[in-house]
Amino acid sequence: MGWNAKVEFDWDAANIKHLARHKSARVGVEEAFANEPAIVDYEFLEQEDRWSAVGATNCLRVLVIVFTVRGERIRPITGWVADRRTREEYFRKKGW
Repeated sequence: MGWNAKVEFDWDAANIKHLARHKSARVGVEEAFANEPAIVDYEFLEQEDRWSAVGATNCLRVLVIVFTVRGERIRPITGWVADRRTREEYFRKKGW
């Protein structure tokens, strides 16, 4: 899955609130996608495809984001700050 600056997101009060419960925000998720996240998992759940990605915000906060694609838009379902091991692995794979 390739990312570009024109990616659109499907946001509403429900997914914004869910992210906030996990100390993540809309801007962080959008930055992580803009910075080319790594897809780390896939599953078919609740009648839709769901991917998990690990990506960094512009200030290098690493997030794990679960999302689906609806039409032409990415719909974040949940997200959280990556644990130390995930963060280290992400930066190692990126060569940072």
